[in-house]
Amino acid sequence: MRIKSILIIVTVIGLITTFIACQKDFLQIPAVSGSTTIDSTFGTTEKALLAVRTAYKGCLSQGLPYRNDPWNAMIQDNMTGSLFYGHAWGIARNIVISGLNSTSTNEDMEGFNSNYNFIRQANLIRENINKVRDMSDADKAIIKAEMKALIAYRYCQMFIMYGGVPIVSHSLTTTDDLAIPRSSAKAVLDSVVTWCDEALPVLPSEWPGNWEGRMTKAAVLSVKAKIQLFAARPLFNTASPYLSLGERNDLICLGNVDPDRWKTAALTAEAVIREAETNAAAYIIDTNNPLDDYGTATSTPSNPEVLLAFKFVNTSGDNGGWNTLPMTAFYYPRINGEHSSAAGFTLLPSQLENYYKQDGTDQTWPALDAITPFADYLKRMDEMEPRFKADFMPYERSAWNNPGDANWSNTSIGLGYSNGAARSVKFYYKAGTRRWFEFPIFRLAFAYLAAAEAYNEMGQATDALLKLNKIHERAGLPAITETDRDKLRLLIQREWAIEFHKENFRLHEMKHWKLPNIGNGLIGGPVRGFGYNNNTTLKTTGNTNYSIRIIYQGFWSPKQYLNPFPQSEINKGYLIQNPGY
Repeated sequence: MRIKSILIIVTVIGLITTFIACQKDFLQIPAVSGSTTIDSTFGTTEKALLAVRTAYKGCLSQGLPYRNDPWNAMIQDNMTGSLFYGHAWGIARNIVISGLNSTSTNEDMEGFNSNYNFIRQANLIRENINKVRDMSDADKAIIKAEMKALIAYRYCQMFIMYGGVPIVSHSLTTTDDLAIPRSSAKAVLDSVVTWCDEALPVLPSEWPGNWEGRMTKAAVLSVKAKIQLFAARPLFNTASPYLSLGERNDLICLGNVDPDRWKTAALTAEAVIREAETNAAAYIIDTNNPLDDYGTATSTPSNPEVLLAFKFVNTSGDNGGWNTLPMTAFYYPRINGEHSSAAGFTLLPSQLENYYKQDGTDQTWPALDAITPFADYLKRMDEMEPRFKADFMPYERSAWNNPGDANWSNTSIGLGYSNGAARSVKFYYKAGTRRWFEFPIFRLAFAYLAAAEAYNEMGQATDALLKLNKIHERAGLPAITETDRDKLRLLIQREWAIEFHKENFRLHEMKHWKLPNIGNGLIGGPVRGFGYNNNTTLKTTGNTNYSIRIIYQGFWSPKQYLNPFPQSEINKGYLIQNPGY
């Protein structure tokens, strides 16, 4: 059976109110071994698996839409200048215009401390699962490995956002010293790799259907590959950090330039591919129908390309409310004419220009402020590559990714913000009336592009092109043949931007590669958008012209390469703040 999405366990039936109360204590109160809460939670397999589900949901939530709020749904893509930032009162708007700060506005939307709440959940399970009497030792060992994998994932994400962070190796209690200082970036990197290596031999390659979606070997290898890839990129792979922390530069860089970090990343990416394709029935979907292939890979639940996803059970039908879709309602497109995030977070030129035309050449767009007939807009949009057509819905066009479906017609999806070039419909390929989707944390394509990037930095262009073109040609585009390392690097970065749009890679790729234009039209500086009908009103039909224009000035400072720690924690004296905040 294929294992592809993180299915947080669904076989438990008859959740009773008394256990919900115990679960709340389990999540919020530092429990002591032998207490009523611990004994209740780990009294039976059924109750323990509910705790496992909660740990999955918490540990994998980092970077995903904030508190099920569709208007704060795409923080990372808003910050890159890929999508318009949305409502003026939205969290994204404050970050885009004013930047990150240590008191209120942070990309780590649920707050720095929430990382440790979720890590503690996983540690409590790891430490107490042996108390469950009606569970086999083999199953207990697997759950321990799952918790290590979840902890590794959460630390991987913190490493990318903060650099070195406090390492907590067990569930803290009221008797522990809670003022744990930051560990070095290298110590966090080494810890994540160690946890992955310890979990790997215990986890299965696949799960039977009723358990589909729990951590697998390919999933934990993907976590390891991700942190090693970011360790190899220039932000951390240096002797001199982006800003000085004096004697504690080890908190924000690895202290030297080591080319072998690329080799390490390449080897692990290859291991992901080998494990996924050999043992887990995973593969890059490629049936010579590029729109269908990419649409399926990014949108269809439990498809064979997804190794790990943020998934929950929809218990009330496709049109269930927010409270009943706590994990799948993100980017919630309220179809049938309602104002929606699909229309609201519209495409900006910096991302539009990454996509190729369907013949593999670059599309050209009018010069800044040039008023151009709207027929030209439609012609250029029709010429775009299949991945663009799976991701976006231009004005006066119905969604290509839901052909012939009235729910996704031009008049059924609201116009939203007129600053954008098109409406965002990714993750809803042939969705019909389905409002939810499963966020893909790792697709197999990640490993191919990670390997391509690493091989190119190693000077192995042939190997890099072999991996890159697996993804590029799947999109119906002609093979890339460039072998110059600097030029190929740009093409690989462009492929990341296209293939993984809205999958939470672009922002950190921009930062960790320290892209030269990061402060001039991407995160900061003059950000371009579209205007229609002499920059007056966008219409469902009958638009006469369009133009590209500056719509706002984004904020950028080098301090934003990494996130700030909360000032409230800094004031306690146990954490060193990242430079510039």
